[in-house]
Amino acid sequence: MKSQILSITNAFLQNPTAPYRESIVREAILQFCTDRGIQTTVDKMGNILAVYGAKYSNTPLTFVAHQDHPGFIIEKDSMKNKTSALFYGGVEKSYFHRGAKIRVFPSTGSAQGKITKVQFDDKNKQKRVWLALNGPAQKGNMAMWDLPACQIRDGLLYSRACDDMIGCAAILCLFDQLHRGKIHRKVSGLFTVAEEAGLHGAKYVCKHKSLSKDTVIISIETSSSLPTAPIGKGVVIRVGDRTRIFSPAVTQWMVSTAANLQKQDKIFQYQRKLMDAGTCEASIFTLFGYTAGALCIPLGNYHNRDFQKGIIASEFVSVNDYLNMIKLFLALVMKGCTEVQLNQTKLPKYKKRIGELGELFLE
Repeated sequence: MKSQILSITNAFLQNPTAPYRESIVREAILQFCTDRGIQTTVDKMGNILAVYGAKYSNTPLTFVAHQDHPGFIIEKDSMKNKTSALFYGGVEKSYFHRGAKIRVFPSTGSAQGKITKVQFDDKNKQKRVWLALNGPAQKGNMAMWDLPACQIRDGLLYSRACDDMIGCAAILCLFDQLHRGKIHRKVSGLFTVAEEAGLHGAKYVCKHKSLSKDTVIISIETSSSLPTAPIGKGVVIRVGDRTRIFSPAVTQWMVSTAANLQKQDKIFQYQRKLMDAGTCEASIFTLFGYTAGALCIPLGNYHNRDFQKGIIASEFVSVNDYLNMIKLFLALVMKGCTEVQLNQTKLPKYKKRIGELGELFLE
């Protein structure tokens, strides 16, 4: 099973992506689902909702991951192999060194290049770079840091885009296991867009009520490792992020499931932590009244930043953490989420009562 998971993951990570430029990843997800008879729909923004076992009636469980990773969009057709690009994602100006290598992905093939100039406009929230390329590029092409798509060594998986391609790949691996095992469960995967530009795909889904409020949502991420949540110590049941605490009922359900799984599988590892280095899509869903929790695996070089050297580098995760996350996915699906109390979206109503001593009670 491990080899199958890593084979699927390696193939998926070959697909380039950037905010608002997720089409190649989207086609890969749709083809993967089509090959396994999984129902899919795509909204006008490019978010994919995939439903495995749509004919089954159990309470739906939805795993959510985003298709994009911090990256560039070419602003104009290149002239003499020179052009400019906008960058979307949380990376500080200090990492955009003159000469830093990038790779542009036209409709066919790719072109290498390097940064020659950087301009950050904080007022208009724009990050612009000028590029020198070894080939032509067209307006609208995507570009990424020129790093390997996938390498596995010493128990670690390195990639130019673990965040959140690993999350998407993990959901696809879950689908593959359900399909191979002919598991009679209903489970959904929501693959969003433009998360790195401001969680816009998740906002679009919430605004358009694309998901029923009776679904339990689990946001899947790779989240920057912390001293309290190190790489290699297992999948993280994420209590909250930088901005919000997630639904306690979902967190407790996942902890209970993980604890039971650990009794059966002695090599399974998990952690329960507050991962507050960033904001994930579970915050958007809880803000809109959904019942949501989150899982992640600790990530090294978050957003391609080698914090010690101050340079751009491959992100990396533990292979075992990744495998443990998929194990927990399957355990959650098999257990089912009917025991999770859904959030009450209606506002509470109180009646005022005045006590004999002038006390005010809201009952």
